[in-house]
Amino acid sequence: MTISRASSGPGLATNQGSVAGGEAAGVSWSAVPGWAALRGYRRAWLRPDLLAALSLWAVLVPQAFAYAQLAGLPAASGLYTALGAMIGYAFFGGSRLLNVGPESSVAIVVAGALATVPGSEHPVMAAQLALLIAVFLMIGYVARAGVLMRLLSTPVLTGYLAGSGVVIIASQLSKATGISASGTPVAKAVAVLLSLSDVNVWALGCALLTAAGVLLIGHYAPRLPGPLIVLIVATAAVALAGLDDRLDVLGPAVGGLPMPSLPWTGLTNPLAGTVQLIGPALSIALLVYASSVLTARAMAAKEGKDVDAQQEFLGLAAANAAAGLLGGFPANGSDSRSALLAGSGARTRMAGLGAAAAVVLTLLVLMPLIRDMPQAALGAVIILTAARLVDLAALRRLWRIHRTDFVLAALTALGVLAFGVLQGIVVGVVVSLLEVLRRAVMPYTAVLGRTGEEHAYRDVAHHRDAETLPGLVVYRFDAPLFFANADVLRTELQRLVTDADPPVRQIVVDAEAVYDMDTTGAEVLHRVVDDCDRAGVGLALARTRTSVRALMHDTGLHQRIRLYDRVAEAVAAYRTEHPELQPVVRPAHPHRRSVLDRLRALLATRRSGT
Repeated sequence: MTISRASSGPGLATNQGSVAGGEAAGVSWSAVPGWAALRGYRRAWLRPDLLAALSLWAVLVPQAFAYAQLAGLPAASGLYTALGAMIGYAFFGGSRLLNVGPESSVAIVVAGALATVPGSEHPVMAAQLALLIAVFLMIGYVARAGVLMRLLSTPVLTGYLAGSGVVIIASQLSKATGISASGTPVAKAVAVLLSLSDVNVWALGCALLTAAGVLLIGHYAPRLPGPLIVLIVATAAVALAGLDDRLDVLGPAVGGLPMPSLPWTGLTNPLAGTVQLIGPALSIALLVYASSVLTARAMAAKEGKDVDAQQEFLGLAAANAAAGLLGGFPANGSDSRSALLAGSGARTRMAGLGAAAAVVLTLLVLMPLIRDMPQAALGAVIILTAARLVDLAALRRLWRIHRTDFVLAALTALGVLAFGVLQGIVVGVVVSLLEVLRRAVMPYTAVLGRTGEEHAYRDVAHHRDAETLPGLVVYRFDAPLFFANADVLRTELQRLVTDADPPVRQIVVDAEAVYDMDTTGAEVLHRVVDDCDRAGVGLALARTRTSVRALMHDTGLHQRIRLYDRVAEAVAAYRTEHPELQPVVRPAHPHRRSVLDRLRALLATRRSGT
């Protein structure tokens, strides 16, 4: 095991790019960064870490209960998941601020994966699912599969979380209203809305009071654990007033420490249901890795650091393996709890271990006290948490900055709502791949002109002060030239020559973005040269890549096309051949003009009577 030394200070990135436990000790072990944190722990960090651990515990306990219920599992399963995941990730994870444990979007995916399994088998199958996810994450670590992150872009994750939030809210409406419903979450929501006359006013009142309490505490005392305080009050009120006959309550919850064991032990046919979990496990592993790495990177970026994406495979695998061995369900990084750790002043990953110790205390002492916790209150807590997944600000930002990204997010969200959470992930990936294909088949192209900067050539559609030379077209093609888009190059050059006034004498193609070219692209370039020869137009390429030049040499194109190192050199050669020409500044090329420009031209034509 290699050991690398950094300078000093908590959170310091290592030479491997990992925000390891050695961020606290100045020492980083490549495989077990948490061990380095223990070895170099400083007493001065104990108080802020303990305070952060208590804050984390206060929020984690009600979330653990709520997300276990969301997954269709006993309340204790949420604490088992939290205990195993926090210990496993603390030693093997790459971020000191990422909290891994029960999480809403994964909980609802688990519920969907276990929907066809008898309820009595849910805890065992959920533990198996967690271990299968750990196996897939370990395969990703060994195969260095961090490239998978490219398939889940930020717009896709934004849309996925928004769709998941709506699905989670829909699944909890029956608890908040006391109306029995079955089927998919959306079907449950429809059934509830159609049966509002049967609403249980006690359940609805409990849910509304719980939500109001959480929101008020969050607004006026944001440092206090609002969900925990309100759930304690709701549980005490139900117990003291004897309202368990009017409200559905959590019921007896088994406490005690879980003993590590394989979830296949004691089963008659241990592999009977495991095979059907392989598909869901692979999908959840991809989701867990992508969302956790994004959260860890966001936390680290605020401190000017980075996170080793490969180390996250190992940390998340350890977290899910430990959760599965303790009888929990799949664990994921939590945005809200990670932000809480950062805001509470946690100095090292030992804050997570402190919260794990508090969970042990909860399992040993506090579990008998939660039997009267009302289901409506838990449902309200889940609804409030799920509402935060619908990031309207992020969706508005996508709409304002890049409409295509907004469409990706919207289609992913609709996929989640229409087909389910797991299928929604697939929809997002497929839509992303289609967008990649669209950009390759329909690349960005532009006519360039020289701006005020020397040798700087910009798109004339966006730079109205760009100078052009009569008879010269400088053209940019922003994509590799291959079979799917080669005709775009030929068609656009033909249109530029046909529509030009005055006639085109020379075309210079800025080929910097053409980083690759296949044989079809080379054949099309030969046809472009033939077109130019028939029209009496010269053709030159500037800033061509070495690999492209090699293929041009092999196909004889180098003998038919003049090559220049820079666009400015090609333009200077044209000016030398035609010294009488003077630069002109003109609006964007007709096929690049905006709709407003075209309307103005149409109005001017009508006014002139032509």
